[in-house]
Formats: sequence, structure tokens, C-alpha cells
Amino acid sequence: MIYVGIDVAKDKHDCHLMRDDGEVVVDNYTFENSREGFTRFHDLLRASRRRKEEVKIGLEHTGHYSHNIYAYLQTLDCEVIALNPLKVSLYRKAKSLRNTKTDKSDARYIAEVTAETVPPKKRYVLQDLRVMKSLTRYRYRVLRTIQITKNRYRRVLQVVFPEFEKHFNVNYRSAIELIGRYPSPREILASNREQLVKNLNKMSYGRYGKRAEELVEAAEESIGFGNAGDAYELKRLSRLITYLEDELALVEEKLRVILERLNSPILTIPGIGVSTGATILAEIGNVKNFDSDAKLLAFVGGEPTIYQSGKFNLTHTSMVKKGSKYLRNAVFLATKAAYVLDPVMRAYVDKKRAEGKHFFVALSHGMKKMTRIIYAVLRSGKAYVAPTATP
Repeated sequence: MIYVGIDVAKDKHDCHLMRDDGEVVVDNYTFENSREGFTRFHDLLRASRRRKEEVKIGLEHTGHYSHNIYAYLQTLDCEVIALNPLKVSLYRKAKSLRNTKTDKSDARYIAEVTAETVPPKKRYVLQDLRVMKSLTRYRYRVLRTIQITKNRYRRVLQVVFPEFEKHFNVNYRSAIELIGRYPSPREILASNREQLVKNLNKMSYGRYGKRAEELVEAAEESIGFGNAGDAYELKRLSRLITYLEDELALVEEKLRVILERLNSPILTIPGIGVSTGATILAEIGNVKNFDSDAKLLAFVGGEPTIYQSGKFNLTHTSMVKKGSKYLRNAVFLATKAAYVLDPVMRAYVDKKRAEGKHFFVALSHGMKKMTRIIYAVLRSGKAYVAPTATP
């Protein structure tokens, strides 16, 4: 058996090859992150292995840098393991007291961890779930960008036209489009009144047309001292928000189509909608990869930290939060929604609050309950059925 450790980087990868008896086959070999580099590595592997000798390759799961090399390795006649970077880091610290980290030593440590790791049995993940995983993570980033952009938009609006929010809800799509068209009091006052009414009606589907005079009066009394640069930024921010919200709607429509095709029972769980359901399904992949709901909870990152030494037992601990942040966020949002929509979840969380727990601590207990429900529904493939109340 040959164990291969690959330290992944942006432009090149370092590898270390060793046998199960401790023999070092190749101490360090560097190949480029390219098709030619992959071919050179494959040639090295074929030259190094004995007849019918098995090969196990390990590499850290380091996000987008490891994606292509991992996909390539899976096409080879080898066993490939994606290792948790935290596991490798702790192993490296345990092996040496020196504070030394190099690509060469990392590749060796990864090979040693690979030799000690028994890979769990992995089951096939549908292509639809892989596509949905990319889309849900893209949606998460778009949503974050919208939030950041809206915060900046509101700050600049306070400088350019602070009176605007007294008359219009600045978060409404029609108000954002209005600012994109008339980003300063000066442009409102310089506009043709008839055209202003027409544009307001068009952007607000008839709601704001009658408020044109109100808008003009606010512009006349405005204390905004923003300059032309601020007004230009405000216009571009409003248009960027409009574009991002349109993009978000397109992504959510794609997710809805895939969910309909999968016909998953996850949408029958109270509190889980298209966005959260798609994220949960995509991040879990094949639920049969998890032997129990406790293991799924660990992947969610919702299990409590345990610290016990001698007679000391720490009671107030935080969640581990070392699983998928996307999955954890989706389960949290689903639990918050279920607290509002589902009497069973509300009763459970309120019971924890009655025990003296803070609302968000009680909600974290609700996340555990939600995770167990998700696991049970996905394992059974049957729609969620609310438990009957006991007399």
C-alpha cells in the first residue's frame, strides 16, 4: 500500500509518497496545478507503485483550491480521502514541538494522517444535489452582498436626502428604483412634474404617483449637503441592489425547479421553504452517509462543547460550530421560522425558555430538534407528520 499526501496550493501542489512499512518512496515532489502537472503526477504514481499495489491519496479539503485536483484524483485507480484541515493541523502540532510549517512537511503529515484514517463509506450523491450546492452557496453570497450594499445605500442616502425615508420605505423595491432615477433633491426639483408622476406610477405600480408633490416638497426642504459624487454613488448602489435582487430571484427559481424534480419530503417540515430546504439538502448530500442524527448534528455544528477534567465539569459551553456554516445557517433560519409557524416547535423552545435559558440558547435546542426531524424525514423518505399531543 502506498500512502500519498498532497498539500494543495493555488498554483502548485506538493506531495509525499510512503509505504505502509514506513519506507519513503518520494520525499517531496512538486507539480503544477495544470493538466500537464496532473499528468506528471500520474506518471510518478505509476512509476512508484509495484504491481497490483493499492494507493490511498489524502488531501486537505481547502475549498476551491482543492476542487479540481480532487475531481481529477477520483478518475484514477486510487482511493481518495478529503481530510479535515483541523485534523491535519492538530496532528502536525502533536508530532513536533517546533513551530515549523512548510509545504514539504505538510505533505508528509498529510500522508501520515491518510495512513491512519479509515475512510467512511461514501454513497453516491445525485448530480442535482451537486448543482444545488453551488447555487445555494452562490445565493448565500449574493444575499450577503445585498445586505452590505443596502447598508451603504442607507448611509449615503442620509447624507444626500435624509428626508426621503420619512415619506417612503427605503427598503421597498419601488423606493430603491426611485432613488436610482432621482438620486438627489436637486434632480427631483429639476425634473418635469408630469414625467415625475408618470415615472413614480410606473416604478410603484400606481402607488406613488399621487405622492409626487409630497416628494417635491421634501426635496425643497431637504438639508442634504451631498455632492455630485455622493449622488452618483447612491444611483449606482440603488441599481446594484436592483440587479442583485433580480439575480437572487433567478437563483431561487432554479432551486425551486430542482426541488420539484427531486420531490423531496423536506418541504413538508414546518419552517422549511425553498431556500432553506435546498441548502439543507445540498449540504447534507446523501443522508445515508450519516449513521445517526448525532453525526448529522455534528456536521451541522450544533452540538455543545464538552469539557471535563477530574472533578471539574464545565456546564455552560458554546456550540462547536465546526461543521458546514451554510447548513448551520439554514437550520437556524428553519428553526426560527418553525418557532413562528409550528406549535410543536414553539412549545419545545418555550419550555427551554421557562427553564431559564436565553432565547437564542433555547433556539439552539430547537436546532437540535429540527436536525433530528430532518434526519428522520430524509432517511425515511416520507412526509413529516406532526406528533399527536398526549392527553
